[in-house]
Amino acid sequence: MLQSTQVHDTVARFLGATANDGADGGSGAAAPMATEPRDGKQAFTLNAPVALYELAPQFVTGNAKPTPGNAVRLSHLASLANGANGHKATVLLSSGATGGGKSWHLAGVRDGDGDVTYARQTTGPSTVFAEPQIHAWYRLKNDTVEPLNREAASGLRGKQAVTLTAYQKLVHDRYADKLPGSAYDRKGLAGGYGLASSEPPTPLLLGGSGAAAAMLAGGAIVVLRAKRRRSQMS
Repeated sequence: MLQSTQVHDTVARFLGATANDGADGGSGAAAPMATEPRDGKQAFTLNAPVALYELAPQFVTGNAKPTPGNAVRLSHLASLANGANGHKATVLLSSGATGGGKSWHLAGVRDGDGDVTYARQTTGPSTVFAEPQIHAWYRLKNDTVEPLNREAASGLRGKQAVTLTAYQKLVHDRYADKLPGSAYDRKGLAGGYGLASSEPPTPLLLGGSGAAAAMLAGGAIVVLRAKRRRSQMS
């Protein structure tokens, strides 16, 4: 999938469109920008993808026991695109069922390298996962949850680590009544609490944290930017 024409064209145009914007999506966003080529595309290389994990709904509701296997689930695969001019972007792939099996599809492109940088911070038998509503990243090791950024530390109420049982209670209190289908969701407040769909997605906006993101519209690339905001779900 990463070698497909669709991915190549989308990423090249995204890098060309965001090259001189100084977006804040990651450490690569502040890199010196070269002059854009005439066709608006940028040359780039793609790294091997890494797995991105998010909270599992059953863990949030409390319907699943607080075990490492129940706490998180695979959200996307992420590949770092390194532009020839020094700019970085993250290519996100989602899985879907096709022809009796599973395949990966382009879900979007996000400015910067933050997702990949955090996903690589596994140590030993551990899993790194996101609590996207508050832009938090954690490391789950055995039965312990550790914060990896400021938002995660705040999510753990300033503690350096908590048990998985304690963390389940925290996210249950924050989100259990805000899952898809809840009254909170039906009112359109903060979009509910959504995770990766099991259906093949149409490439769409995957923004976050003030970063630029790519959306495909009629075969053309549209660059959207979302201001960083505090979660409405606390």
